[in-house]
Amino acid sequence: MKQGVTFLHELDEGDIEWLLENGSEQRNAAGEVLIEAGETVDAIHLVLQGVLGVFLPEAGDQVAVLGPGDLVGDMSFLQEEPAGESVKAVEATTTLRLPHAMLHARCAEDPSFAARVYRSLGRIVSQRLRKANRQLAVGAETAGLAPGMHPAWDRVGEAIREFKAGLHLANEAARKNDDVVPEEMSQELVERFQRFLPVLNDAFAATSENDRLSEEMGLRAQQEFLPYILLTETTERFYTKPRGYAGDFWTIELMYRNRPSGSRPIGAVVDRCFLEAPAAHAVRNRRGLLAEEIRRTVDMRSDGPARVTSLACGPGREIFDVFGMLDDPSQLQATMLDIDPQALDLVGKTADELGLGSSVTLARQNLIHLALGRGNAGIGEQDLVYSIGLIDYLDDRLVVRLMNYIHKILKPGGRVILGNFHPRNPTRRLMDHVLDWRLIHRSEEDMDRLYRASLFGGPTSNIRFEEQEINLFAECVRE
Repeated sequence: MKQGVTFLHELDEGDIEWLLENGSEQRNAAGEVLIEAGETVDAIHLVLQGVLGVFLPEAGDQVAVLGPGDLVGDMSFLQEEPAGESVKAVEATTTLRLPHAMLHARCAEDPSFAARVYRSLGRIVSQRLRKANRQLAVGAETAGLAPGMHPAWDRVGEAIREFKAGLHLANEAARKNDDVVPEEMSQELVERFQRFLPVLNDAFAATSENDRLSEEMGLRAQQEFLPYILLTETTERFYTKPRGYAGDFWTIELMYRNRPSGSRPIGAVVDRCFLEAPAAHAVRNRRGLLAEEIRRTVDMRSDGPARVTSLACGPGREIFDVFGMLDDPSQLQATMLDIDPQALDLVGKTADELGLGSSVTLARQNLIHLALGRGNAGIGEQDLVYSIGLIDYLDDRLVVRLMNYIHKILKPGGRVILGNFHPRNPTRRLMDHVLDWRLIHRSEEDMDRLYRASLFGGPTSNIRFEEQEINLFAECVRE
């Protein structure tokens, strides 16, 4: 979970309202420095829009990317020491600025508020420290696969060794085949990788009561795969998160295109292994499922265009799929809302190429911002509001707030459809630990509970799954 979301989760409703009322938005153009290494930091910043880079003070190397929902300046609030790294805007960025002096004053006058703030920040620091300690511990050992650590891990280690041996043979074969891995070897590696996934999941199930051991196993698995992941194109993007999070618009677009590639012959093979994993299949499948629901909404309207809004739209391919089905594009008015200007640029370019400029409206908005009540996208009554892959990044409280916002922009009888990864996701441990792509998985019962807690006031009206049965889509109707 993003650190800023963790921070808000620990606070109560009154705390959040106070932060929104007393904080201020700060905008930084691309290249502007937000925090200078060695200087005093005077505020905590919650990233609302854009991308920040964290840079080492002397070498200038970028060591981290921060996106919407991330937090900076919190360590200086706790320690009151100069910044150890520089932070600057990689692109135009907006943050919620919370001055340290303001927070200290509120903490002094309200001990309960202080307890919640310090507990929240303490949890964030603890999470960072635990991860760093385990990375150091794993990195310090020469035997990366650490046989004997746990019987379940021994099976994982054996599966990893088999996969790596297959990659070595594929690389040797490519040298004799014009730098192309033979198809039968590529297919065998994909199948071997598929067999590895349940072994990894079983190992984490066997160590579920030992968080420390589970984290260590995850770091070891990541250590083994990382050299190969860095040879790929799509999978490397999952891991490095150049837009601040794994599932950005271009990542989704690359999964839709499903063209494995990478440097060196085995780079494309490893990319293919990840692109053939169940979660990637589910991402491609959900495009068709949402296109069906959008088309259904269009067909239900007889007195004007269907008004549909996509939240966190990404490349928006499902909308354009529906336009391709329609004899008259004026039957659909689509609002495409996203925080990422590059996503909206892609959507706008596609709309222009297809001659759909009058049927597609672009809206650059931060959905966390809207859910917290700090902004208004100006969207009129909608027949359908949907999100394919947003809420599995958000905790329950933010999801309920987002549902409340959606309720307000739906017309009576209008539908909302929210997608979420299901707990039975067989790729979950790979995503969590190898790719550091951690999502909140939710069941049918979880979605019922969230809708009941929102302004919708009742359970889901329908739940659908894409073909892999990994992504669920929970519908509710505004009465």
